[in-house]
Amino acid sequence: MAKGLPQISMPPLIDHDRTLLRARVPPTPRFHHLEYDPPPSLNTTTSLDPKNHKPSTVSVYKITQNQLNNLKAKSRERGNKTNYSTYTILAAYIWRCATKVRGLSYDQPTKLHMPINGRPRLHPPLPSTYVGNAMFLASLIALSGNLQSEPFVNTLERVHGTLKRMNNEYLRSALDYLETLPDTTVSRREPDIYQCPNLSINKWTRLSIYDADFGWGRPIYMGPANVVHEGKIYTLPSPTDDGACHW
Repeated sequence: MAKGLPQISMPPLIDHDRTLLRARVPPTPRFHHLEYDPPPSLNTTTSLDPKNHKPSTVSVYKITQNQLNNLKAKSRERGNKTNYSTYTILAAYIWRCATKVRGLSYDQPTKLHMPINGRPRLHPPLPSTYVGNAMFLASLIALSGNLQSEPFVNTLERVHGTLKRMNNEYLRSALDYLETLPDTTVSRREPDIYQCPNLSINKWTRLSIYDADFGWGRPIYMGPANVVHEGKIYTLPSPTDDGACHW
């Protein structure tokens, strides 16, 4: 299409009336959709901590292949045999780190948001040629004290269980829930949903961002152009394809 060719091998499916993602009639939400609840705010103890009044900065951190392997080894402690995705391991690890670095009090609730692609989770799956937004939020809340004191595998189970429940029934229920709202704008709470004490972790590790060649060769770095608000994190693939991840 971008090249202006007369024929397109896979014509895009543009669903103008959102038939494929329309709520059921009548809307029948079956779950409590925590992702659309107001986010926890800083309690008095946390808000008085000097760490939470420093200017926000944008940083990039690298987790090497060896460090990832060490985290995966920790996930198998206590005889645990569950296989966790790299994203699940990173999300659990980053959430714990952020909770500690922010100096959150032990009784401070913190909410983690994980944007997920609903295309393969819906049944039937959306066509590969579908053009449109099919992102949903997987969200969970925990106390800062629990995240800082519990074994790593416990945090992994929190994240893993939340991602696992994002099946067709849950996503259809989310669509139904939004349909019941008199004003859907209340569900869009950015940037409050991920600012301290909360967090949003976006998965970009599978994007083919280093395969694009515009005539100058392989890219040497790709990342968000501007992270305006504190608490928004992206996991990125390594530019050297060495098995590492950046966030």
